[in-house]
Amino acid sequence: MIVNLLPLINNIENVIEIDNSLTFPQTDLDNVGIRRLEEAKVKGFIIKIYEEYELNLEITGNMILPCSISLVDVLYPIKINIHENIDENEEYFKIIDNSLDIMPIVWQNIVVEIPMKVISPDVDHTLLKGDGWKLSNEEDKENELDPRLDKLRDLLDNRKEN
Repeated sequence: MIVNLLPLINNIENVIEIDNSLTFPQTDLDNVGIRRLEEAKVKGFIIKIYEEYELNLEITGNMILPCSISLVDVLYPIKINIHENIDENEEYFKIIDNSLDIMPIVWQNIVVEIPMKVISPDVDHTLLKGDGWKLSNEEDKENELDPRLDKLRDLLDNRKEN
């Protein structure tokens, strides 16, 4: 999404409005664990303040992520606000031919919003254990005794009896 900055540079306009829909290649989505990115909309504006450009954007949409337990699709709504100051001499966000590509900024902020794990509200809790295994949490681990210490417990119990 390349924005032409000439109206700001030549003082023709004070603000450049942005109102677009986003699409990203499926390979980019796969690399970060997003199955789909639906209804992604970018709204905002760019203004010039001296030698810097101030970028104010709001990204809204829905990510489809895999459930951490069952791997079914989970709808994860996003609403991201971006406030970025971009210097004309910036290394990372380069202004080339009086244009600024805001796609890397938008993508970087979307990736940061991806949660570590999501769990579908429809997860069948009977799937949380099976033959010889079960899904446990930290509380279960604290209450569970380590079987490697059984012989030590037996030894200490024998000493108390004597």
